[in-house]
Amino acid sequence: MSLSEGTLKALKELGLTEYEVQAYVALVDGGMMSASDISTKSGVPFSRVYDVLGRLEEKGFIQIQRGRPTIYVAKSPQEIVRLVRLAWEEKLENSSKIVVNELQPRFERETPATRTRDVWLLHGRPNILAKALEMLEGAREEILLNLPSLDKSLIAEDDETEDLTEIVESVLRHKVGKICILTSSVPPEMKDMIPPEIEIRCRDSYGAGLVVDRRETLIMLAGGDSESGFLGVFSSAPVFAAMASSYFDNLWSQSEPI
Repeated sequence: MSLSEGTLKALKELGLTEYEVQAYVALVDGGMMSASDISTKSGVPFSRVYDVLGRLEEKGFIQIQRGRPTIYVAKSPQEIVRLVRLAWEEKLENSSKIVVNELQPRFERETPATRTRDVWLLHGRPNILAKALEMLEGAREEILLNLPSLDKSLIAEDDETEDLTEIVESVLRHKVGKICILTSSVPPEMKDMIPPEIEIRCRDSYGAGLVVDRRETLIMLAGGDSESGFLGVFSSAPVFAAMASSYFDNLWSQSEPI
């Protein structure tokens, strides 16, 4: 049974053992097979093959047709990858809810002695992006977004602003009462992608900032030649959000609707 190292590693990362990989690949190559045929073709010892096939069925990689003899059939790789992804997403969602439900209230009850500030510096693009997406996930009423361009192709090619692509996509998918985007330009091909309820205005814009529900603010800055050169300023202080919102509103009033 010939299998590339990359595929072997990927199948193990999807949750299969060595014997399970051998049996599944044998079925992919051989079609409908009995347990003895699978053992012969895959090299899985006959004393182990029924246990291995049972686990493959539990994991959703194969189907079993009971009879004399029992026949085993591999599910398509596309189907098993989709099933594994759905199972992981469900597991991640459930685990995330458990962690947040128990630990978030404890985090928010931290004592004044440990709560030293409402303004935080975020270093590096991954941390800044994660905070922006977290803010958008929690948005309920309003999103105010200022960024240099809505041209996703330009954003993706620009090392300093490539993470804005994911932020833009998240905003375009979001459903809240009010979404306002202030940017310097909107390419014609992007206009059809923008939901009608999202308001967009254009003016010269060089920075990137996000205000959610007029209570959380994130200013995104880029500079330097390394990942650490990217800096974000996040604040949950009401006065900071009020200042940022007022500044955005002023720029908005001086901008042209698309």
